[in-house]
Amino acid sequence: MKNDQKTDLRVIRTKKSIRDAFCSMIMEMEYTDITIKELTGRAMINRNTFYLHYNSIDALLEELQNEIVEDFISWKPSYQKIDDIKQMVRNFFEYVSNQSPLRERILTTGSYLFVYERINQQIMEHEKQRGRGSFGLDELSENIVFAYYGSVTSIIYRQWIADGRQLPLDSVIDLATKLICSGMGSVIN
Repeated sequence: MKNDQKTDLRVIRTKKSIRDAFCSMIMEMEYTDITIKELTGRAMINRNTFYLHYNSIDALLEELQNEIVEDFISWKPSYQKIDDIKQMVRNFFEYVSNQSPLRERILTTGSYLFVYERINQQIMEHEKQRGRGSFGLDELSENIVFAYYGSVTSIIYRQWIADGRQLPLDSVIDLATKLICSGMGSVIN
């Protein structure tokens, strides 16, 4: 049993080393600039060791992406009434405002925006299946409602980050809630 524990600890340490190196590279460079050669050098492992744990850099990124998706999906929001949607907007912005710099970079920056789009798509697909029928609309109309919610919240979030979070969180939440739940007429005189 001790030998299995040593192996497990080595595997855990190696994966942590790979992941730490990958995360630091994400913070420093665009995704298209990350190479296995540099990643393995930083993690102080050889290429074969990397490939024992991951098929590619994309697989490593997908692991991070899936963790973010699982966090969002764990909320299990309701779509029964407009107050549920308002609470969901609040929950979203409170959640994303407390992300690590790594997750914020993945969700808002440069060559990582494709990851945010995949995350958003996975979450919206999950929510469409879970919330099917909540709006009393046909399936195609509900698809549009979920697409609207997913895209608008992400655009508002990315703009808030691009503006350096200068607008207080509660102000962003109030504005986003008005826009999402009541449209442009709620903010334009």
